[in-house]
Amino acid sequence: MPNIGLSNAEPNPGLSAKAPDSPENVRDYRIAMPTPQPAVLNGVYCKGGACQYRIAAPPPLSPPAMTPPPLPIGGNRLSGSEFCRGMGCVHGMGFPGDAALTTFNLNCAHLFNDIGGGMLGDDSKRSVAQVYQSFTNACKKRVGSLEAASCPTYASSFVGAMSPKVNNPTVGGAGEVCTDTYFWLHSFKQAEIDLKVTAAALPKGNSLIAGDLNRFGTGGAGPSSARGQAWQSYAQSHGKVPVARAVPQHLAADGSFGALLQTVGRKEEGAPRDLPKYKQNPPVGSKVNQVVPQSRTEYQIAPGSPDGATPPAEVAGDLFSYCSNQFSEIMMGFTQTAPATVQLTKDWCTWQASVASWIGKQQESGHPDWNHRTCSGMQNLVAFALRDQLADKTSGTSAQQVCKKVFLAIGTVHRADAIVKEVWGTSLRGAPSSSIPTSGDAEMKTMLDQTQQYANKIFRQLRGQKAAFEKLNSAKVDTHSGGPTAPDLPDSANLDVTSLLALSVEQVGPS
Repeated sequence: MPNIGLSNAEPNPGLSAKAPDSPENVRDYRIAMPTPQPAVLNGVYCKGGACQYRIAAPPPLSPPAMTPPPLPIGGNRLSGSEFCRGMGCVHGMGFPGDAALTTFNLNCAHLFNDIGGGMLGDDSKRSVAQVYQSFTNACKKRVGSLEAASCPTYASSFVGAMSPKVNNPTVGGAGEVCTDTYFWLHSFKQAEIDLKVTAAALPKGNSLIAGDLNRFGTGGAGPSSARGQAWQSYAQSHGKVPVARAVPQHLAADGSFGALLQTVGRKEEGAPRDLPKYKQNPPVGSKVNQVVPQSRTEYQIAPGSPDGATPPAEVAGDLFSYCSNQFSEIMMGFTQTAPATVQLTKDWCTWQASVASWIGKQQESGHPDWNHRTCSGMQNLVAFALRDQLADKTSGTSAQQVCKKVFLAIGTVHRADAIVKEVWGTSLRGAPSSSIPTSGDAEMKTMLDQTQQYANKIFRQLRGQKAAFEKLNSAKVDTHSGGPTAPDLPDSANLDVTSLLALSVEQVGPS
């Protein structure tokens, strides 16, 4: 009989490891025990309407699945965090994200990291000079051979944006550099509108009391205007006049002295290379000189290349004339050094921004819509334009020369901004242009509309305040000048004692 017992039975040696019930098959068997999933939001209890905005911590990234977590509500990680304010908080926590800033950072990081091959230096100890060289290297890979020589000039825009951190241990990585540059560019463009050195904001018409932003701040422009005279009086009484001017030479009405810049009436074809290609007053059919208006006149602020491949940089005549008059007003009709011009620009802005009421004034003067950020932006624009002359405290600069530097700086900044914005497109590598925005520039028109809406709001409040005061004052005058007259108060000298005694006897009766 076969041994069929199971209790205390020896393993049957006849069974091989190939049999499914062989113990050899499970000798080295192992099974991975599943790890329990963590509690949602780390098991933290929450009650209230704000709980819907909580965001769970992203899962750890492990290769090969390197997928970043989705951005929270607001556009970035900091905006999805709890609002925090104070020295112990990270800047930007709880604030909504900025789509324009995110787009600029994406384009800027792509330019530095992908096209430029990475920024020079380390994030923990990067200097301003390394940012300058990093953008120069990336720029030369995006522009044509005719424009490559201008890349170091374009890179100065990033130097201006990083200047507040020049003494810091590091300016940060690509994200921090791009963020600082974005806010600096926005401040620079806003200063163009406030100073009216862009064609979109150029004053139009001759009305000085119309409630349009293009004419805000009445009194005209220039050292001889009403506003210019008021500014000189204020500057002298408050010690804003520089102690010593480098060249005590009075400017002309248009803020110029010495040699004038080459102006443009109409281009003449076939002019020799060594002679101007423009004729101021071209003759008309009857050989009578035609006076070219300022709107059709152009000022050449930088010459083109001798071979004609690069055209000269030109500015419209009405825009350049207004800039010359305004800076001549800021500089009080005299040439000033570059540092003095920068400081006078901020003082001039602060003086106009100090207006808090128009009560008792015949005209609406000043800019109550400006603030300290507006004045700092103007100061930074002029300082960036005169950056090569800030160390020179002996040479004087005229208003016309300041405007020439300002427009060249505007072209530099806008071209650097365009290189970042066009980083994903195909580089056509065409001939360079001045990059000075025209009156139809969409971005400048949008910023102008926003500025005008805010200024209109402030101006309406001050006008309403003045109208209410005048109405109340008029009512007081009418009350005192007309209407029934109140009787005089009794005088003790005119009191008749006998009549008073007779009246008392009549009322009381004889005793």
